Amino acid sequence: MKTSISFPISVVSLIIIFTSCKKDDHIHVPSNTVYSSPVPVGEDSIRSFITTENGQPVSIGLEIGENALNGLPTDTTPGKPDYDYEIHLPETDNITGVDHIEVDWNPFGHDPYPIYGIPHFDFHFYYVNKADQAAVIPGPDTVTVSPEFIPKDYISSGAAVPDMGTHWFDSTASEFHGVPFTATFIYGFYHGNFSFVESMITKGFLETHPDYSAAVKQPQAFQRSGFYATNYQAKYDGNKKLYTVTLGGLSKH
Repeated sequence: MKTSISFPISVVSLIIIFTSCKKDDHIHVPSNTVYSSPVPVGEDSIRSFITTENGQPVSIGLEIGENALNGLPTDTTPGKPDYDYEIHLPETDNITGVDHIEVDWNPFGHDPYPIYGIPHFDFHFYYVNKADQAAVIPGPDTVTVSPEFIPKDYISSGAAVPDMGTHWFDSTASEFHGVPFTATFIYGFYHGNFSFVESMITKGFLETHPDYSAAVKQPQAFQRSGFYATNYQAKYDGNKKLYTVTLGGLSKH
């Protein structure tokens, strides 16, 4: 014979509430996004952000006001092919490993032409300090990078760019196979040492209001400890009237 046991309604309610709370504690992951102060660009501004979950960074990126794409310089009178904007990091502990961010606007593109010879932005996330960046000497860079630090299919440009380093491109990227360049991901080294990662995105592609995400190829190992992106994104938010360029899925190495 089955014996039934009755509990007062209040006890049952407490059990349900307690069980729900325990379950929610495991489902809901607290997240937090902090922002930097904005930097004027074009007719708007750009600011950086870092999003954490349970105290660990999961993404770092840039918020770009919609009108930042308007009123950009279109000549090279300063004597450089690009225009540099230093974007501050949020005023928080440097938990990602990224030391600083720079956005380069290239009104006429850059080498290798004609592939990247269209107006675009270089979004540099530097893992070295500014002194190391400033020490880059332009010209041929023949110092070997240990193979475990190079993602599969990536090849070197062979020359260092001043204030940047030597760019390594994904040889399988669509722009190297007859498809017009819209967005790509680059690793940067100088004299064999890792220095930055970079998403390059054309102005025209951003103006299409994209909802774009792509995987980032990973090397077998990283020379510098920090958090590194497993994907990168370019998205438009019509409600907020802004673009976001994000390094996402950060993984600690």
